[in-house]
Amino acid sequence: MLTWLKNKIGQLNKFLDDKYPLFEKLFEENDSSKMSLNKALFKVLSYAVLCAGLLFSINIILVSFTEKGGVFGDFLGGVLNPVLTFFTLFGLIATIVIQRQELRLARNEYEKTAEALSTQAIETTFFNILDLHHNIVDNLKVDIEELRDKSEAQKLLKGISSSFINSQIGLGTSSKSEGRAVFEDILNFLSSEAESPEEVLERYQYIQDHHNHILGHYFRNLYQALKVINSYEESALTVAQKRKYASILRAQLSTKELALLFINCLDGVSDSGQFKNLLIEFNMLEHLPILKKTRGYLLAGSKVPLANESMLMQYKYKTEFGIDFNKYYGGAFGKNSGVPYNLRPNKQFKSDS
Repeated sequence: MLTWLKNKIGQLNKFLDDKYPLFEKLFEENDSSKMSLNKALFKVLSYAVLCAGLLFSINIILVSFTEKGGVFGDFLGGVLNPVLTFFTLFGLIATIVIQRQELRLARNEYEKTAEALSTQAIETTFFNILDLHHNIVDNLKVDIEELRDKSEAQKLLKGISSSFINSQIGLGTSSKSEGRAVFEDILNFLSSEAESPEEVLERYQYIQDHHNHILGHYFRNLYQALKVINSYEESALTVAQKRKYASILRAQLSTKELALLFINCLDGVSDSGQFKNLLIEFNMLEHLPILKKTRGYLLAGSKVPLANESMLMQYKYKTEFGIDFNKYYGGAFGKNSGVPYNLRPNKQFKSDS
């Protein structure tokens, strides 16, 4: 008996499992499912009304022509109440399901709206960075005479010799330039009579150390632009989208800018390799004209080689950073290594105060 009961329960469960997809189809989230759900509710209500009308008519007939109308009425009330309760429960379940669907749709629309607003905010930030980049480029200024390491006596006698050197570099009679012309003039200065890429790098290092005001803010802004693009999570900006924004930024750079960017991010020039890693990540030097010569490689049509093979190899792989064990003073100085991390007021300072 127990085995038979278990078999019957199993068959019933299998029957319900087979019929469940039909029930679930009523509540699927598409236009056709809404029509089928409405149709099912309409049929249920229609059958309920027809059954109620039919039973009421039968009761009227029995009351009019027989004495069994009261008995049938009691029977009808006892049967109809649970039936109507079932219909009410079905309607309540349908209402809950419909509300869940509406809430799900509202949540999806909210997520789409939030995603659109997030994308808009990212694009606004990015294009503001591009505008700032162009403003910085337009306001660049350089005087080649300031870049030459001269004594005061040499500066007083620059006159004719200066004009001659400028003509050799390609600057004409004026040593001052503004805007994008600054990149070309600095490249000409770096390559003027340079005997090797190492000498070019040494000259650029001198510019960075003593005249950082010329290009320092330009490269810092460019680094921050790439850093902002790379900092977004995958949920906010996919890898493909990051590369798209980086390619737009790369399109704003002239070949002369790319050549100086190459030199600026060599080891030991600007940082420990963070900037160079971003250039590698987004292929920022992809459109840099490079031509192999006997003593090295010409960059962006330079007159002498500005790079050698070891310099090019630096842009093949990213720099790996381990755990930083260096201690920093912190505060407003952050990781500035120029301030001793254990700086303390000395006793003499305390006594004077």
